[in-house]
Amino acid sequence: MNKLKKIIILLTIFVLVFTIYILNVDKKIYYVALGDSLAAGQNPYGQIGYSYADYVSNYLSENKLLQTYTKDYAKSGYRITDILNDIDNNKKVEIDGKSEGIKTILRKADLLTISIGANDIFNKLGITNLNIDLNDKELINNSIDETLKDLEKLIQIIQKYFKKNLIIVGYYNPLAAYSSEYARELEPEFNNLNGSMKKLATKYNSYFVEVYEIFKENPEYLPNPADIHPSNKGYQVMASGIIDILEKNIIK
Repeated sequence: MNKLKKIIILLTIFVLVFTIYILNVDKKIYYVALGDSLAAGQNPYGQIGYSYADYVSNYLSENKLLQTYTKDYAKSGYRITDILNDIDNNKKVEIDGKSEGIKTILRKADLLTISIGANDIFNKLGITNLNIDLNDKELINNSIDETLKDLEKLIQIIQKYFKKNLIIVGYYNPLAAYSSEYARELEPEFNNLNGSMKKLATKYNSYFVEVYEIFKENPEYLPNPADIHPSNKGYQVMASGIIDILEKNIIK
């Protein structure tokens, strides 16, 4: 009888410990960042460093909320088609010492941030050579509309695998550092673009991070007139928008 009691006590302790472990694991976040050079962390001088995603990962880690983090699917120059190809080909990266495909990673993830589409628009407009005709509003608006359609397609495909918290990062005007003319003339287009992205996020039960006004009011976040990428402070501000969403809606 004493032996049976000991076994029951040991089993009870095991169940309690296992339950506590499972509850704590469930509270931790598997975080994946998809996107272009902003998600990768390219700085204003062409080097890959800390992105907004890294600052978000640090926040989760410091608060003992991080299970896993990767930004291996974020690459400088990436367009929407690149992420679609990664998913279609089930591109593999190493996660926690194991090689896993993006479809599996998306299924496991609790949090997904994405910043993508700027390179698509730049390519359609020929902005790489700064030869855009600011008076050609039809070309600008068509390029934005096409990119938004591609973005919606990407969200639909992502949500075949990923079922949890998607946060879409909006655009700032990256050409403001080049010229006040670009900043002024393209302001309505960027406002409309961000408004449409916010509607897309709402349509697909996701969150949207607004960064346009913050960057407009703080031009020092784009310190290199010959480059469109933010300073560390700029990335920190973008991360703050994501962290605010986390605290209000996801980890409350």
